[in-house]
Amino acid sequence: MSIRPDSWIRARAREGMITPFEERLVRAGVISYGLSSFGYDLRAAPEWRIFVNAFNTVVDPKNFDTRGLVESEGDTCIIPPNSFVLTRSVEYLRVPEDTMVIALGKSSYARCFAADTRVALLDGSAVTLERLAERHREGERFRGYTVDGAGRVVAAELAAPRYIGRDSLLEIVLDDGAVIHATPDHDFMRRDGAWVAAAELTPGTSLMPLYRAVRSGREVVYQPRAGTWAPARAGRASTPGRPARAAGGNGPRRPAPGEPGASAAAGASGALNHAVARVRPLKGEHDVYCLTVPGTGNFALAAGVFVSNCGIVANVTPLEPGWEGHVTLELSNTTPLPAKVYANEGIVQLLFFQGERPDTTYADRAGKYQGQTGVTLPKL
Repeated sequence: MSIRPDSWIRARAREGMITPFEERLVRAGVISYGLSSFGYDLRAAPEWRIFVNAFNTVVDPKNFDTRGLVESEGDTCIIPPNSFVLTRSVEYLRVPEDTMVIALGKSSYARCFAADTRVALLDGSAVTLERLAERHREGERFRGYTVDGAGRVVAAELAAPRYIGRDSLLEIVLDDGAVIHATPDHDFMRRDGAWVAAAELTPGTSLMPLYRAVRSGREVVYQPRAGTWAPARAGRASTPGRPARAAGGNGPRRPAPGEPGASAAAGASGALNHAVARVRPLKGEHDVYCLTVPGTGNFALAAGVFVSNCGIVANVTPLEPGWEGHVTLELSNTTPLPAKVYANEGIVQLLFFQGERPDTTYADRAGKYQGQTGVTLPKL
């Protein structure tokens, strides 16, 4: 089974596989949609079902309680913190009988890093996002570092490390020589706890550092507010709408008395403080990955700085051979802040894998979601 290119997608779309069909990738002033080199970017329709837990609702796929969903229509939708919204694709799909379709979230919403970006783990190790994703698929769980609502460096679960897609990247070089490759919209935590997008980083911007050390055989971290070393303990979530705060200002500075000169993770020495040295774009598009931190919405890289987690996670069931209908999309906001999504703009990318026709297609077994239109809720 092999992934199919734009020429194959175009030919099948003209036979009715995608309706309506955009033969080029539309990018000007919108989140891109339409035909790409090896996929097709679907648009979100202006129909929203927003989950609001006003009735202490349990999300049960066997007995879905619609009281927790607020219906809305419009060009945009605000997803509450740590909540989700259901919508559908503008396009109607008719999947060929020899084809399986996989949907990936667009990095415009996800905010991502290069595959080889290393994440600081609580056990003192540093693992690439690509390897974390592989190990996560095998059932492994991970814990790392986050800054909580009180500005403390605490322990946190690093959930769902995953491949997002392909996107353009910036190279951010820090004053200790560490290099980070991130999408231009990915947020970095400044020394004062405020957030700044990678594209807006400038030489001298001081970033919130992670300092690690081993004391009596146990890893400890430096707490910027208290000016002390302590083990990273489980913390509380950030207050929605308010960034985590920490000691210090925005400009670069020398480490305070008792503060190490450089990150143990970076292995540098001297009076370096995780300030940005330079930023430049990388050529081409690259595989990008990210993960989610429930509650606080940020995590530490092995380079010794804190960054935001993925913003919007798109959950879509694979589209089986012979299925047709509007694609129902679940968009989860994994951050502690409200998140905006846009109708009639790109929301997920479809990848088409062609193989042999199976003995029984979705249409043959008259699947319960066959021919669905509009936003379709779970059926038992």
